[in-house]
Amino acid sequence: MTPGPDTHDLASIYPELGRNETLQSILQTAVHQAGHGLDVLPERPPGWWRSGARVDGDSRTTNVLLGIAERAFIVNFWERGVMMAKGTTTSLDAVVSAIGAWQSGATLARLRSTCPFVDYSPLAEAHERGDAVEAQWTSYRHTTARHVDHGLIEAAYAQPQLRALFPFHSHQALSFSRCTGFPYTHDVPVITPVDGKYRVTWWRTRSPHGPADIGETDNPRDAVALVLVHLPTNCGPAVAGTANDLDKSDSTQ
Repeated sequence: MTPGPDTHDLASIYPELGRNETLQSILQTAVHQAGHGLDVLPERPPGWWRSGARVDGDSRTTNVLLGIAERAFIVNFWERGVMMAKGTTTSLDAVVSAIGAWQSGATLARLRSTCPFVDYSPLAEAHERGDAVEAQWTSYRHTTARHVDHGLIEAAYAQPQLRALFPFHSHQALSFSRCTGFPYTHDVPVITPVDGKYRVTWWRTRSPHGPADIGETDNPRDAVALVLVHLPTNCGPAVAGTANDLDKSDSTQ
């Protein structure tokens, strides 16, 4: 494993750390001093044990990492598997204020009003409003990115069952998820344009030897029709949350 940034002399950039403390410990102290009853945890990757920390809630998480070239607290704000906002600041107090606001349920607008270093995208606002599916489709329908096949996008969007799912691209393949957060569901077939044709496969997780082929078509409309035939039972509109949330929900029904 490549050594993490803890091998550097972070104390020269972050006097708060001294030589033996971690980001987790100094954040925990600062959060409690600010009156927030939150537990700060070490970041999961072992290489970041000294310079990474996170605060978890029921549906929200704030991740903080230390910059290693210059003083910078890098903060990401997550909700239900979506990175809703991010920002970089040199102020530990600003980080604490942002953690307190986000974990207490602040809206994106309130978060940025409280902490001007925070930024977020129109898609994040759509997630907050509850119309992320339509916003994602709109983004793909209007993008000029070369990896997006517009004929395929329009063919899929024309079908109500697929239009209700959350679309996403991975290595030029168009995929569909029954949830809007990561990790996404992998039980809907994937369409990949290849040399003028359209290959329809299952995700590799359905086969130990890689993607399992379903079929290949000459045009996007037929590829979409093939996906529709193989949709999972009761494949309703995409819901907020992650595939893990859906698994838990299914297990209680």
